[in-house]
Amino acid sequence: MGPRITIDCATLMNKGLEFIEAKWLFGLKDNEIEIVIHPQSLIHSAVQYWDGSVIAQIGNKDMRLPIQYALSYPQRWPNVFERVNLFENKMEFEKPDLNKFPCLRYALEAVKTGESMPIVLNATDEVAVKLFLDEK
Repeated sequence: MGPRITIDCATLMNKGLEFIEAKWLFGLKDNEIEIVIHPQSLIHSAVQYWDGSVIAQIGNKDMRLPIQYALSYPQRWPNVFERVNLFENKMEFEKPDLNKFPCLRYALEAVKTGESMPIVLNATDEVAVKLFLDEK
């Protein structure tokens, strides 16, 4: 999807930014959001309801289908993307290691600090990634 998102995925900064987005877009409290690492990258989103059931959007590692779903909702557009084969893929889930991935920890701390700190975090990430890509 591009150099920045590739780096943000590798550092888990993307998970931190998604945490911030979910909190503000859906008016959630910090303890109502759980960050789950799914190494196979088949589950693109999941919601657990009050009754404990979980509904997930599952597809191949390609982001075209989740983006199409977001753009077409509530309709379902046909597509030419390869369909996920659930028999060829196993799904594992892990808790994030905040020591191994400090960018994720920074995002969680930015939320706790509040005010404009999430904006500062995002701007800092943009500058840091650009410097990295420019080999500086």
